[in-house]
Amino acid sequence: MSQLLRDVVTWDLQQRPITPFGAPFVAKVDEKIINDFIYIRGNRGRRARIDNWVFGVVPTRYSPARGYFEVLERRDRASLIPILQRVLLPGAEVHSDDWGAHFNITAHAATVQTHGVVVHAANFVDPVTGVHTQKEESAWSRLKNKVKMRKGVRNYNLQSFLNQHMWRDWIGEADVFNNIIEVLTRYFTNNPV
Repeated sequence: MSQLLRDVVTWDLQQRPITPFGAPFVAKVDEKIINDFIYIRGNRGRRARIDNWVFGVVPTRYSPARGYFEVLERRDRASLIPILQRVLLPGAEVHSDDWGAHFNITAHAATVQTHGVVVHAANFVDPVTGVHTQKEESAWSRLKNKVKMRKGVRNYNLQSFLNQHMWRDWIGEADVFNNIIEVLTRYFTNNPV
């Protein structure tokens, strides 16, 4: 049942996308690892850790922080730039850490007009420009708390879990129950099972 609801909200996000966003607000971008553990030989024995990279784009306009999250195969520039092109409005200002894939984003992503960088090895907030990624860290904290409450999310369910999280933040908001009922009626009317 949980997977069916995640599939329904994924469908709703495709019908009513939350993106693009950005200009005139700043978007914070970052990647994080969401860990998954699998058991070797069934449910007994030692556990193997699987690292799943998730890329997040969080606009500064909203409090509490909410954003767009997508599972990555690789966290290189070739993977990140298409996501930025898809989720940001033209003329967006982006703040990030000094990860190499973020270097010179303005030359690679047409939607990014300005790029601010904070070097976390030196400061959490750049003392000269004031650039920081604290909104992004707040969004990651909320997301990881939900993963901990569920006692983990399997890697094959991770994107649908992220979709559910985004749907609750952006579309479900205060009245999740009535909003999901309305989406269910549209889903089963438009998609005969």
